[in-house]
Parts: sequence; C-alpha cells; structure tokens
Amino acid sequence: LLKVRQFDDIAKDSLDEWIYFLKNQEIKGEFQAKGLQKAKEVLDIMNLGEQERLAYEWHLEELSYQASMYQSSYHDGRLDGKKEGMAEGMAEGMEKGREAGLKEKAIAMAKAMKQAGEPVERIAQYTRLTPEEIADL
Repeated sequence: LLKVRQFDDIAKDSLDEWIYFLKNQEIKGEFQAKGLQKAKEVLDIMNLGEQERLAYEWHLEELSYQASMYQSSYHDGRLDGKKEGMAEGMAEGMEKGREAGLKEKAIAMAKAMKQAGEPVERIAQYTRLTPEEIADL
C-alpha cells in the first residue's frame, strides 16, 4: 500500500518519480521512469483550456485523415505511374552505367594495345573507339 500524501517529494528511483507525479501532477525534467513521458503528454493535454484542447483534438483528427488519404491513394493504384516512372529511371540509369563500364573497358584495352605497339586502325577495330579518342590516350 502506497501512501502518496506521506511521500517526501524526493525521487530516488523510478517508483518515486511516479509517486511524485501522482501527488503533484507534475513531472520534473530529469525524471526518466518508463512511461512517464507519455503520462506528461497526456497531463499537458488535460491541462489545456477547453478551446485549446478541442483545437488539439481537431488537429490530431486532421493528421489521421491525411495519413489515411495518403495510404488509400498509395494502395488503390493512383501512384502506379510514380512507381513506373521510378522503374524506368532505374532501368535508364543501369543502361547508362553499363555503357560507361564498357567505354572504360575499351579505353583500358586501347591503352594496353597502344603500349604494345598495335596500329591505331587495329585498336579502333577491336575497341570501337575513334582514332581521335585513341590518340588522346
């Protein structure tokens, strides 16, 4: 049996923090008992004036409504175009990456062939690089 009125307002542990809260309807900033922050939020809402509390409750309902609208629009297919656009963008990016990789490989091969003394015509034939690109290596 806890006698809240006999509590000396000195919080030594998490149980004392809860007792302090129950006795004083206040939560000190340094309190860290589990669930006390949620209780503080509820207490803050309860201590609002009627107009402020109604405005707060309306705000929460509005947030819930907006989240519901977003979820339903996402799941009923209205955003499929966005998904398709993202897939096309990914495919295009991968294709450009492949092309860049092939170009790098051709340049590396051309450098090796040029160092080995191969003629520019042969390097161009195997790497599909232009003679100008080969000369710049």
